[in-house]
Amino acid sequence: MIFAQLSVGKMQNYSYLFADPTSREGLLIDPAFDHEHILATIKEQGINLTKIILSHHHFDHINATAQIKSHTGAEVICHRETASLLHGGASYDRLIDDGYSFRLGENAEVICIHTPGHAPGSLCVIVDNRWLVTADTLFIGDCGRADLPGSDPEELFKSLQKLKLLPDHLIVCPGHDYGTAPTRTLGEEKRSNPTLIATSLEEFYKLP
Repeated sequence: MIFAQLSVGKMQNYSYLFADPTSREGLLIDPAFDHEHILATIKEQGINLTKIILSHHHFDHINATAQIKSHTGAEVICHRETASLLHGGASYDRLIDDGYSFRLGENAEVICIHTPGHAPGSLCVIVDNRWLVTADTLFIGDCGRADLPGSDPEELFKSLQKLKLLPDHLIVCPGHDYGTAPTRTLGEEKRSNPTLIATSLEEFYKLP
């Protein structure tokens, strides 16, 4: 599987590119800021981008959607609770619910998990049973904010509990470069990330 973690913009954002090495069919998650850099990477890798997933509606994760779609024709996917919140020229082709999945190439499965809290329609995405793109739900060593319009700390806590049930080997791919490493396994995060260690909502609320 082709994997690229692309650093974009001045807010320490990451966009993620995946592709099947044989068919070159590709998936992009959170196209933001530097569409020229993203498109250049797609071209360099010889990728046929067929799908774009928007993890949530915040501007710093979607502001290059229109440019990428106009160059590739890729289908734009988001959770149905994100649809009415899109702005800045971003639009969607397919609305999904928790558990939506599809094949990327012949063998890789992509599974979308609804993880509200940071935003109502937040998604985490498992790719090829190897990567877990957590966007702004889970960072390395922390979690996303829950004090923004539409955020809900109780829902975020519940979403983190859902992530704790996933396999330890998954590689956490956050939406921002806020941690001590660009990626880390979910098992390591379960052992060291205070927001995952918290076992109750009360403990979660007490975190700094």
